[in-house]
Amino acid sequence: MATNILPLGIKNRTKTELPALIALEAIGQVWFSESHRFDLMSIALVSQLLTMPGSEIHLASSALISMLESHALDAEKLRPPTILINTWLQKQPNCRVQAAITKLLNGAKAAPNHLPKKKFG
Repeated sequence: MATNILPLGIKNRTKTELPALIALEAIGQVWFSESHRFDLMSIALVSQLLTMPGSEIHLASSALISMLESHALDAEKLRPPTILINTWLQKQPNCRVQAAITKLLNGAKAAPNHLPKKKFG
């Protein structure tokens, strides 16, 4: 898989931060889909890979993951950690963010298919 990392200082917000912000707005709407939940989960997982356990962003991402595992989502509770993570991600070097995304994608491909998938709720 070829990767295209943007020049330093330039963020591809349509691939990272924007989907999570759209997902926040989708919660409770008729057009909400599970892909919105996954967009929020992706920023939480990426930020967890990039931070030290116990740090503010690591704790925010853990909280976000926990809230996303619930069947009923509350946009007002999800908003603070999502905004905090998004703001932090904007300040991270592109190569670090891309490396975390690649690691997550490679881990998903390597996961055994015979294991039951966790369902939200």
